[in-house]
Amino acid sequence: MATTSSPSTAIVVDDSGVRIAIVDDDGQVRDFAGVRIGSIRPDGSGVAVDFSGIRLGHVATS
Repeated sequence: MATTSSPSTAIVVDDSGVRIAIVDDDGQVRDFAGVRIGSIRPDGSGVAVDFSGIRLGHVATS
């Protein structure tokens, strides 16, 4: 039986490790209903921020 692996999905987790959102291919952070709630900082730090620049969490892969 062959197994296939799906590409890992980037997710945003808060400081306690709770998954709060996903990251699309353009670096936009979306909640689980697909609503855009922020973006990833362009500095490569892996930090997700809302529209005011307030930190939501960090990027991880699932």
